[in-house]
Amino acid sequence: MAKRPQKHTFSGHDSFPCRLLWLKKGYDFLNTNHNFNEDNAVLSLGVGNNMVRSIRYWMRAFGLTNENDVLSELAHLIFGGNDNEEPLDPFLEDETTLWLLHYHLVKTMYASTYNIIFAELRKIKIEFTKEDFMTFVKLKSDELSFNVSENSVGDDFVIFTKMYLRSDSSKDREDSFAGILTELNLLNYFVRVKEDGIKKESVNVYYIEPSERDEIPEELILYCLLENKAFGDSISLNTLEVDENSPSTIFAMTRAGLFNKIKAMTTKFPFIVYTEQAGTRELQFKAKPNPIEILKQYYAGQFQPIG
Repeated sequence: MAKRPQKHTFSGHDSFPCRLLWLKKGYDFLNTNHNFNEDNAVLSLGVGNNMVRSIRYWMRAFGLTNENDVLSELAHLIFGGNDNEEPLDPFLEDETTLWLLHYHLVKTMYASTYNIIFAELRKIKIEFTKEDFMTFVKLKSDELSFNVSENSVGDDFVIFTKMYLRSDSSKDREDSFAGILTELNLLNYFVRVKEDGIKKESVNVYYIEPSERDEIPEELILYCLLENKAFGDSISLNTLEVDENSPSTIFAMTRAGLFNKIKAMTTKFPFIVYTEQAGTRELQFKAKPNPIEILKQYYAGQFQPIG
């Protein structure tokens, strides 16, 4: 199991969900030797001061920069290209790129809410409210001795919902389309009416329903396994199902979906073998290629525009 960092972050986005073109905007800005602290960052990015801070936050949260705002290899690969190669998907037109970004958002753990919800909360509460999340974080803060602001945690949960949930309400339409990961349809909700005597209160109840995730290509699953340094040459089926940074956990994938991906990987890639011996079920690697090369193979051979 990956060790959870001591620091937990529930603020920094200035109450803005990441919008579709912000990551490319941030990449182009940094890749032309600008920095977020410079006086003309507002003019260069064409947004307000608070949005400059938000773009900086989301670049870090998605694993596209480090703590010093240095662009990662993944950032160059998606938005700029490497070694005179074309960028993979700079305008995020392929849904697979959104799944890739979702994976790094959860795994990077810079934005704590996303890892907590996908790796922990949804496993113990199939349906959860904003108050459930806030209570869960408070219990974690007491257990792990870190300080949290109740308002920040509550506001961060609202941003989480805007990142994934597309509202049909005309009032919220602009915000709902702004969330970069709404196309993944990972988050759903229903309204529960609570009655307390003569008082009635409507509460949004959220859930992340597991699915086989047929829409996720096996190349992305393989990338996740190769990219995760905690996984060795042999990975047990149990680890693939329950580890906090496993594809099953991050993508809310069912066991059937996991088996389908394993079968597809072993058929397509001869360096992967699935074995069942003496009650032990494992995925074994005869070789471990660079995960970036697996991504390149996918984008070179298949492109599925959103919509």
